[in-house]
Amino acid sequence: MSEPSEQGPTFGAGAELWRRRARTAPAIASAAALTGEDPLTLADATAISLAASEEAGRLLDGMELRVRTLKTTVATSTERCVYSVRGPVLWSETITARANALGNEDVFVCMTAERSFDTVENRVLVQALESIARAGRALRGPTGRRVDPAEVDRIAAVAEEARSWRRHPRLAGVRPGRLNGRSLARLRGGHRLARLAPVLAVRRRVAEPFLPEDIDGLSSPSTRRYHDVVLQAVDAASGGRPRAWTCSDGALRAGPVSFRHPAAGGSAPTGLWIRGTPVLPDLPDGELPAWWDRLPPGGIPASSPEAVALLAGLSPAPTPR
Repeated sequence: MSEPSEQGPTFGAGAELWRRRARTAPAIASAAALTGEDPLTLADATAISLAASEEAGRLLDGMELRVRTLKTTVATSTERCVYSVRGPVLWSETITARANALGNEDVFVCMTAERSFDTVENRVLVQALESIARAGRALRGPTGRRVDPAEVDRIAAVAEEARSWRRHPRLAGVRPGRLNGRSLARLRGGHRLARLAPVLAVRRRVAEPFLPEDIDGLSSPSTRRYHDVVLQAVDAASGGRPRAWTCSDGALRAGPVSFRHPAAGGSAPTGLWIRGTPVLPDLPDGELPAWWDRLPPGGIPASSPEAVALLAGLSPAPTPR
């Protein structure tokens, strides 16, 4: 009897391409470029997956205590007061207000202060709750019909619970916003980091909703064969130093190589391009996929000598006739 293999599961070229994605490349747009799936479908799928995740469950389980102990700050505002003073007087504004009030000496513009829940921590919490709540809308769309019927009710309940907490009076006035590096560093370095762990876990899941093997699962057999050619091209062009993929105009780019699945929408050129020359996947006869007609005309088949030279990075291939 042979010894069991200690190696982990093997993944396809699509998974390896995903591993090389730059951290700044948006996940959904990059996945759409690799697999050809509609970005809206991918967004709905990620929302449903998030609501069904352990991260969402841990966050919602502790919401009652979290809402009671929300971090607060002091918000200041100006208030026009008549016959009363409710805070420090802003004399410049007061003089202007009295002039507009025909010289009424009983008008004061004061600086008032009140408790506010609009803090960095609470904005991150609100953003996490809104991300989970999106699953309710996603379940009502075409993607929701693919979900296991046994899971639909549970996911819908989780989404509704997140929506309910988002409408809590203490959070109703808090608006989610993008965090800059300084705010994020302060958030991670604070003494409340342990309590924020479930919130940050949801935030990380939203930023990185796909595992590398998910890309293989989202890809058809013909797309996976196309990924093999793309990976060869990237390896050849990098000279043994793998480049990170960036994403712009709906296409993935790594040095002289760019790729956008033919089934993906957008205005960028479709298919695999190396130094401005399109390279076609080498597919068996009779297995041409529906997206084959969307490939650029005049492309070089990956099995041709010109394409081999191009993939090997020897020289630009001649323009096909």
